[in-house]
Amino acid sequence: MKHQITTFSRERHPALWWGVVLLSFASPLVEHTLNVYFAQNNNNNYLVLNEMNLGKQSLVFALVLSTAACSSFNYSSDTSLTVRSTQQLPAVLSESSGLLCEADGIVSLNDSGNNPELFWVNYDGAVSNTVSIPVTNKDWEALAADNRYMYVADVGNNHGKRDSVQIYKVLKSDPQQVSTIEVSYRGNNPTRNTSYAHDYDAEAMVVAKDRLLLFSKSWKTKVAHVYEVNTQQKSQTLVPISHIEGLPGVITGADFDSTEDRFVVVGYLSDPFGNFDTFMAHVSSTFEVIEVWPLEGFKQVEGVCISPSGNYYFSQEAIDEQPATLTEANVTLVGV
Repeated sequence: MKHQITTFSRERHPALWWGVVLLSFASPLVEHTLNVYFAQNNNNNYLVLNEMNLGKQSLVFALVLSTAACSSFNYSSDTSLTVRSTQQLPAVLSESSGLLCEADGIVSLNDSGNNPELFWVNYDGAVSNTVSIPVTNKDWEALAADNRYMYVADVGNNHGKRDSVQIYKVLKSDPQQVSTIEVSYRGNNPTRNTSYAHDYDAEAMVVAKDRLLLFSKSWKTKVAHVYEVNTQQKSQTLVPISHIEGLPGVITGADFDSTEDRFVVVGYLSDPFGNFDTFMAHVSSTFEVIEVWPLEGFKQVEGVCISPSGNYYFSQEAIDEQPATLTEANVTLVGV
């Protein structure tokens, strides 16, 4: 999903928080062009910026505040993430939001507003096959698979207005055979959620050790909740089984490396001006952050998967003047 709203914590981003508050009260220009309101997160105040259309002077001031508010993060120094190649994806995958690595290539999908189609993509980024499945695409965000089924996650909920979301269980041998798993989150109240300032969104799903796991896109707390989905139960309310804390932003994609017994995740921290601090990370099978690398030069990274050869592939949606891309990378020890 494209971003329209961003939240800032008074504790984590004090310069930007107070700066925009003062700017909104002091400038008639901003009063008419910037919708500023507040949300409560326990005892913390969050500033929510909605539909920004700042004038030149106010934009410069806010950008200075944004730069001052950027927090540093200690990225991994023992290992190096090397980008090996980046391929432009065809226009039919301009909103690629999930990846699934298979032996003969990658399966991907587009997110909200697009056709309910799965795309088989060669490792060089060319589409080799397209299959339409008999469901709707309200906001597809992720793909996962076990030996028999693919799982399509229609779980996008940036605005927090969905009471429940769907996971489609697609038979690999016949993709026209689809069943629906209806999922809701304990504690979710759409009437109280603030757009882009709640924890009941998700864009990452993975099969790990025969369990289907869903990782929340936690806009509000930046602490990802881990949910286990019962693939045999048609309707269920999810309760977190664990959480992931210590990442520099929200999670937008995940896969599991059964050889190394760890997850690889991608995500970002964004601001209202189109700036993205994008990252990739290793997370242990017990949901502890192991190491994190910046993905410099990338913006809205949405999917990641591990090929049978052990290389990482991640996708970026088309954004601004950048096309959608598929990138291959690998991790090596520094100095080796």
